[in-house]
Amino acid sequence: MWRELFSNQILGCCLTAWFSAQLAKYVIDGIRHRGWSLRGMLFGSGGMPSSHTAFVAALTTMAGLKEGFDSLPFAICFVMMFIVMTDAIGVRRETGRQGSAINILMDWFMQETDPETENQDLKERMGHSPLEVLVGFLWGIGCALLYI
Repeated sequence: MWRELFSNQILGCCLTAWFSAQLAKYVIDGIRHRGWSLRGMLFGSGGMPSSHTAFVAALTTMAGLKEGFDSLPFAICFVMMFIVMTDAIGVRRETGRQGSAINILMDWFMQETDPETENQDLKERMGHSPLEVLVGFLWGIGCALLYI
């Protein structure tokens, strides 16, 4: 079982796409902010490129290349990819915006009521811009084409 798992070319491609996108995100963020945060970017969400999108785009592309673009596995992967990508741009991004607004309100509220109390900020970096998702999409396709 373990040998089959570790020799699965499609899974290997997806994990490579995810990890390399996360690594690129870490490097881009480090250059942009002139500092390195392993915890924040290497294993975090948000940022350029979208590693979740790269992961599902690699899966979808590999399914199409291996099983055919008119196959059931490709169709299932495509639907899941569409959900992940729209979620990254829509719901998760909006949640991050709401977190930012709540953090501003909480900072103001804490200053007014109890300046000694430390406020625990909500996570603001959750979703992706359309460009970050597009780059993740192309990243995943590129990884799949290189894997074949």
